[in-house]
Amino acid sequence: MNGSFTTTQIIAKEGWKVCGVAFALFLFAAWTHFAAWLMLFVLIFLLFIYRNPERIAAEDDPLAILAPIDGKITAIEQSADELSGGEKCLYIRIRSLPFDVSMVRFPATAVLTSAKTVHGLFLPPHAKEAFILNERIDMKCAKGNDNFAIRLRAGAFSRRLYLSKEKGNIRSGARVAFMVDGIVELFLPFDSRIKFSTGDYVKGGESVMGYFAYKD
Repeated sequence: MNGSFTTTQIIAKEGWKVCGVAFALFLFAAWTHFAAWLMLFVLIFLLFIYRNPERIAAEDDPLAILAPIDGKITAIEQSADELSGGEKCLYIRIRSLPFDVSMVRFPATAVLTSAKTVHGLFLPPHAKEAFILNERIDMKCAKGNDNFAIRLRAGAFSRRLYLSKEKGNIRSGARVAFMVDGIVELFLPFDSRIKFSTGDYVKGGESVMGYFAYKD
């Protein structure tokens, strides 16, 4: 769902309301001496889920491809998805869990040419039906002569996908979306060079997953 704007505060804006409610409930519980410790635990848990740390890329190469989110790489393979225009591309899938940082960052300085939200369910990502029925956001991007795409697939704990921008120039590592739990898929030019492997853990906005091919 669009209309939310991610910020650089230590707690993501997407979590301000729910954390504020949890804080109010904690104060009430402390005042009434009823389940104060439980509400404190809930508040700390929510602050942890919606944390929004600063990240510095491991390299400043203009061709570098940054990890878009914290998580484990579960697939690196050849694909020809409709999101890539049916052309052969390099497909990378990253599984992000609720305890990972949920902020989605742009993998490279590029132009976001379009973004489309497809509303749906919030099934566990490992369920076969999730790849068809779950809510998702499809983003198409252009970097010079290269085109690439990003797809966010919501998980069971997401309940909602947040997108901060639908079009325009975006710098590498900029916060563009928020997803508590789910899968991020990258559809990169087939000649991109990737230096990570399946099973590796990456950090959004920090880990350099690979590079776009140099083209004079």
